[in-house]
Amino acid sequence: MEIKQLTQENTQQFCDLIINMYSHLQNLEWFTPMPYDFESVKTMIEKPRFFIIGVFDKEKLCAVSSLDYKCGKLIGKVDLPSDCSLENTVEIGFNIVHSDYQGNGLMKTMVNHLLEKTKKDGFKYVMSKVHNDNHASYKSLLKNNFELYSTYKKEVDIKDFKSLSNQPFFSKVGKENAQKTLKNYTDEDKNIIVNYNIYIKTF
Repeated sequence: MEIKQLTQENTQQFCDLIINMYSHLQNLEWFTPMPYDFESVKTMIEKPRFFIIGVFDKEKLCAVSSLDYKCGKLIGKVDLPSDCSLENTVEIGFNIVHSDYQGNGLMKTMVNHLLEKTKKDGFKYVMSKVHNDNHASYKSLLKNNFELYSTYKKEVDIKDFKSLSNQPFFSKVGKENAQKTLKNYTDEDKNIIVNYNIYIKTF
C-alpha cells in the first residue's frame, strides 16, 4: 500500500471510487451529494482549496481523504474555539474507502497521514463533520483523539438529493433510506436539512 497525493491522472479512478461508495452507502445523509462526473472531479483535484490523498494497492485507488483549507466554509457558522480562523484551522473530509478494502484500518491510516501534514504545516486546529449515524467515521476520529465539539445543520439541495438517490448505481438500502428522508419534506421545499457533529483536534 502506498499513500500519495492525487493528480489529474487519477481522475477516472476517483470517479469510480465515488460511484463505488454510493453503490454501497446505506444513507445518503452520511455523504451528501458530491460530483462523480469526470470534469467535476478533475476540477476538484486541481483546486488549491483541497489537498487530496489516495491509498493505492499497486495501481488501484482503494481509498481517499483530503484537507479542505477553507474548512468547508464552517467558520462563522458553527460553535468553534474563539481563535479559529482560516489561517490556523483545516478540515478533514472526503473519507472514502472502496468496499473491497473496508475493515482494514485505511481510514485511520489516512487521517494519521493528514494529521502529520497539518501539524508540520503549523495548523492549530483540525476539524471534521460527521453524520450522527455514521459510526465508522466518528469512531475513526475518536481513535485519533478528536473530540465532539458542536453540531452543524447543513442545507442540501433537494433536487440533487433526489437525483443521486435515483441513480441506478445507488444502493437499494440507500434508496429506501433516502425515501424516508424525503417523506419529511414537501414538493415546495428546496432543501433538506442534514445534521452533523463537528469533531475537533487541537495541536
